[in-house]
Amino acid sequence: MTEDSRATTAAPRPLPDEPSLDWLKKQAKRQLAELRKTNPDAQLSNAQLSIAREYGFSSWRALKSHIDSLTIDGMLVAAARAGNVKTIRELLDEHPEKVQSRSGQYKWTPLHVAASHGQLRAVNELIERGADVNAREEGDNTYPMHWAAAAGHLDVVRRLADAGGDVVGHGDDHAFEVIGWASCWDGGDDAAHRDVVDFLISRGARHHIFSAIALDLADEARRIVAENPAALASRLSRNENNQTPLHFAVGRRRAGMVALLTELGADILAVDGWGMPVAAYAVSTDIDRPVMNAIHALTLAEIDSANRGHRAARGSVLDLLASVAVGDWKTAERLLADSAELAATSGPLHISSKRGDLEGVRWLLDHDADPSARWAHWDSDVTPLHLAILANHPKVARLLLDRGADPGIRDTKHDSDALGWARFFQNREIEQILSARSAGAPGNGD
Repeated sequence: MTEDSRATTAAPRPLPDEPSLDWLKKQAKRQLAELRKTNPDAQLSNAQLSIAREYGFSSWRALKSHIDSLTIDGMLVAAARAGNVKTIRELLDEHPEKVQSRSGQYKWTPLHVAASHGQLRAVNELIERGADVNAREEGDNTYPMHWAAAAGHLDVVRRLADAGGDVVGHGDDHAFEVIGWASCWDGGDDAAHRDVVDFLISRGARHHIFSAIALDLADEARRIVAENPAALASRLSRNENNQTPLHFAVGRRRAGMVALLTELGADILAVDGWGMPVAAYAVSTDIDRPVMNAIHALTLAEIDSANRGHRAARGSVLDLLASVAVGDWKTAERLLADSAELAATSGPLHISSKRGDLEGVRWLLDHDADPSARWAHWDSDVTPLHLAILANHPKVARLLLDRGADPGIRDTKHDSDALGWARFFQNREIEQILSARSAGAPGNGD
């Protein structure tokens, strides 16, 4: 049953002729007061659900959506979303000023709605009625073109551009511009999105470093850096954790771009807005290997300096991680021997588990790394097992469990244990491993 379905087979109470959102909120507050007469712990959500079911809806959201649709603005939005040109014409014939109406939390125009859903005929009708193709909504400060580009709707992007739409779109909250909305989200490198990018370029847009990375355009990235070396140090917006181009390349699994950016001089030690290093974005060892090699070269230089000065090496978490990543166990041993604090740090085991570095994880566990330690992975404290599950590394997960990792520990953001993560990420093999452990089956010692 969908959210918009009626909740019961019993006849619901009819809504009044002109229900409004304010009326709906007052109904819920009155219902809450009634509920608290018998249940002092009742919450507003309980009252809202009770009201929704009273009028025959399965949820408060479904009831609210229905009432919103009864307004002129709501009907226009629904018609724009569905591409119902007949309804758009009828509504705007009677209410022509509504072509520039705003609705929803972020004040989208009907043109934003039609463009994002690829409804070309609706887009045409709205433009012919005077819709502003360069109107900005209030959430991401975007044009309708940003959303059409993000969805890969080339025909809509072309129509908006022909009507005077800005193909650059500087100033959106993600700082991607239209070309970035077409290329930098998941799926932005498929044929439809590449066609949108090619069209934008033909109309005067230009690649930035992040769109070049997203589309794996090495020559374009070289050109951008040659013209503006500071591009290597540019940052995505706070919405994307202020990633550097190198973070972005690793996160998008662009191994060739990671090697190129490292070659061009990208900061291999940079951290994002949460303090996460580049390696924290890796989910396999083959993506960030050039970065690990470059960090390891710095580590070896520090070891040489320490030897010449007859002092302890000043190693960091990244030094240890890189040494483990490249399999230089001798240097890793030296770093631990010279720094008790480094030996107690959880980060290397967590990142190695996420990268799927089985031998690195094994070495760290052999050197007393705690398999159940919690570590801040962006905004949640997690265990190495959580991260092995996130990146789908069954062999690492099994090894951690064999070495005593506690699968019952819950992360601090989603309050979920290892089995919950395995089910959420649909990692069936790890789910089976965890289920077998909980049933008492022995490990195989992998």
